[in-house]
Amino acid sequence: MPASPHNSPPLPFRAEPVEGTGPVAEPCAAARADTGRATGTARRALQVLGAAWKHLFVPWLLRRRVPGRAERAQVALENLGGTWIKLGQALALRFDLLPADYCLQLFQLLNQVRPISAAAVRHTIEQELQRPLETLFRTFDWEPVAAASIGQVHRAELPDGTAVAVKIQRPGIRDLVRADLRLMGWLAVATDAVFFFARPRAGELVREFARWTEEELDYRMEARHAAVLRENAADDPLERNPRVYDAYTTPRILTLEYLSGIPVIDIISAIRHRDAAFLADLAAKGHDPRRIASRIVWNALNQIYRFGYFHADPHPANLIVLPGDVIGYVDFGIVGKLDARTTDSLRYFAQCLFAGDVATAVDEFMRFLTPSHRTDLAAAHRDLVETLKNYLESQRVDPSGHAPSEDIFEIEMLALVRQHAMALAPDAVRYLKAVLTAEAMVKELDPDFDLRAHENRFFRRLMQLELSERLNVGSAAQWLLDARFRVDRIFESLERVRETPGQLVTVARRVRRRVQVLSLLTIAGWVTVLGALWASPARSGLPVFGPGWRWLGVAVGLVSLVLLGLSILQVRRLPNAHQAQHLDRYPHRLR
Repeated sequence: MPASPHNSPPLPFRAEPVEGTGPVAEPCAAARADTGRATGTARRALQVLGAAWKHLFVPWLLRRRVPGRAERAQVALENLGGTWIKLGQALALRFDLLPADYCLQLFQLLNQVRPISAAAVRHTIEQELQRPLETLFRTFDWEPVAAASIGQVHRAELPDGTAVAVKIQRPGIRDLVRADLRLMGWLAVATDAVFFFARPRAGELVREFARWTEEELDYRMEARHAAVLRENAADDPLERNPRVYDAYTTPRILTLEYLSGIPVIDIISAIRHRDAAFLADLAAKGHDPRRIASRIVWNALNQIYRFGYFHADPHPANLIVLPGDVIGYVDFGIVGKLDARTTDSLRYFAQCLFAGDVATAVDEFMRFLTPSHRTDLAAAHRDLVETLKNYLESQRVDPSGHAPSEDIFEIEMLALVRQHAMALAPDAVRYLKAVLTAEAMVKELDPDFDLRAHENRFFRRLMQLELSERLNVGSAAQWLLDARFRVDRIFESLERVRETPGQLVTVARRVRRRVQVLSLLTIAGWVTVLGALWASPARSGLPVFGPGWRWLGVAVGLVSLVLLGLSILQVRRLPNAHQAQHLDRYPHRLR
């Protein structure tokens, strides 16, 4: 193994049996776990209160306006670290929830954490994989390639010399994350009580965030995401996803193929700081930022609209530029999964938008919005149409861009969603998270990037591909088979409705009883009116009607009586309780 100050530490820990095995020890272990959980939550609550007091409440009490509230919120989240930074990063893309200045400030959140010790790395690997580290890997680099709030990545080599990236979960992070999530849940309840977010509710946001975070805590879930994306891109020359090594993967250890290349974040940093030497070396190696930008967009469109399964966190640090400007992906903790109907809907929205049919695009987009009692749907629709028209017009005039807040139209759309007090569907949240992140990254790589032209070209290629697949004999046969089964399912659904006498009979009995009662009351009322009309005015107390009106009333009453009598006869044909029991045994008799 390479020399390192952390290299080959003594083995201070051995894999120990799970604490609390046996009938006597289990209650004690459970009690200790509950006590530890409560203590951890209380300790974390004090840290959260301390950060909020220092960075939010004290400046507010002292009327300090510098730095601004958005910047103080960023600092508070960075001091808390861990799950709170991830929450801030998630909120940075929620222009439908927070004002734009907060979102743009939260974009700058830094996830700077100290790497865990070599001893802790060794202990975690050997405890999870149940073998000494030296027998698992031929070499292991103790200096981490990357360190984040949940885990850190080390480069290593398998016994056959294959280069791999080993992701190790930080010790105790699960308890810390779950304590943070409990606190977030309590804060969400308090926030909803004072209607801070109004729509969508803070509780809904925290529950969705907790679901994402719980997935990230199980590296087997991330391994499945990576495997699916790799399979989808198996024949794609522009995209590469690393292979998963299942024998070296557990809930707390993830081992992937090591992708050796240039992180996109390094290229963006060089462009921002005008690092001529780095950019010259990049060009000498055959890389072109404009080509990189186009391939990032193409891969994102392919993942979303062709497969409905996409990398939902395409942060520049998670994308690697490989030889030939092939884009490699790492960190699969968050992916988007869309069903066929949602994928088709989002595709239709994008196609209509970039074809210039703004009104239809907005109609489709509003399917993913839930209005509140304060929402004026007509005004919301009008504002969204105006925003998209302005965007398309600006693209015709000047396709260049510089600032995400000015050029990324999704940000303006989400701001309108917030302004009109509407909620965005969770599927659309991940979709827009991926789109916003990718588009902001592309604008950095190529300020003159023409997104509209790229999307139109992609959709033309996609339609050609789908048409060729439809014309394929095997695909056509499969399509006909699917169509036949769909028709069969429709008839089966109708048959089930016809052959569910229990529900139908229950409704029929209620209708029968109510129609009979109402009919009798109507008959009694008409008899009373007719009798009063026929009686002398002195005895009835009613105004005097002429003979013609009197006979007309009688005719109307008689016709009504006939109709009511017929309705009673028809209702009597509905099954009673005894007949219902018979129909339960012989449903085919229901006609």
